[in-house]
Amino acid sequence: MTRRQISLAHLTVLDTTPPELVAAAAAAGFRTIGIRLTATPSVGVPPYDILHEGPLLRETLRRLADTGVSVLDTEFLRFEPEQPVGIPEGFLEVSARLGARNVLVMSAEPDEARTIERFCELCDRAAAYGLHVCLEFAIYTGVRTLAHAAQVVARSKRPNASVLIDALHFSRSGGIPAHIAQVDPSLVRYAQICDASSDMPGPGDTPALIREARTGRLLPGEGALPLRDLVAALPATAPLAVEAPCRALADLSPVERAKRAYQALSALLT
Repeated sequence: MTRRQISLAHLTVLDTTPPELVAAAAAAGFRTIGIRLTATPSVGVPPYDILHEGPLLRETLRRLADTGVSVLDTEFLRFEPEQPVGIPEGFLEVSARLGARNVLVMSAEPDEARTIERFCELCDRAAAYGLHVCLEFAIYTGVRTLAHAAQVVARSKRPNASVLIDALHFSRSGGIPAHIAQVDPSLVRYAQICDASSDMPGPGDTPALIREARTGRLLPGEGALPLRDLVAALPATAPLAVEAPCRALADLSPVERAKRAYQALSALLT
C-alpha cells in the first residue's frame, strides 16, 4: 500500500492532557496528532484549559517544538439545532497557533439548509486562520452518511471545506469501500481508522452507538471491518488517524496504548 502520513487521534488516549498526548505520540513513533481542544470530563477527558494563554498552551507548544510532532486536526465543534454557530473563544486562534491543518465539526442540526448555512459560516471564519473544516458524519447525527456529508460540503462551495471519513461511523451508517469511489476524491481530506466487532448495535440504538464510538472500538486488524479495502479506496494522499478508544486497553498507560495503536495501523499499511 502507499506510504501514508499516520496520526494519533486524541480519543485513543483521551485521559491525557495535550502535552501528555504529544509525549505519548512521540514515544510511540507518531509524527502527527489530533488534539481535542474542548475538554469534556463527562466522557473521560481530564479538565483543562488550552483555549487561553497560559501554562498548558505554552507547554503544549514547547513539546510540539521539542519532539517535531505536528497537529493534523483539532476537535471538535458541533452545530446544535436552531442555534447560531458556537465556536468556543480561542478555538480557531489556538488551532492555528498549534499549527493544525484541519478543524473537525459534527452537526446535530436536522435541517440540511441550516447545516449548510452554518458550515459555510464556519468555513469562512476558519479560512482567516488558514484552516480546513472537515465535516464528520455519523448515523446518530444530523449528517448521517458519507453521501450526505459530501453533498453538504459540495453545496457549501467553500475551498476549505472537506469530509472526514471515520471507519466506524462509515461502517455503522451502511458504508462499504465501494461507496468512497462515488464521492469526489477532492472532498475527502483524511480518515480516522479503527476496527470494530461484527456484532453492531442496531441503527436506532443511539446510546449503544455512542458508547461503541467512545469506548468500544478496536485496534486496526482486531475486528471485522474491511479496513484494507477502505484504505485502498481513499485518495492516495489522505492521512490516516488511528482513533481507537478500547475499553479492554483502558488500564494500560497512554504510551503503551499509543504504541499499540501505532503498531496496529502500521501493520495495516504493510
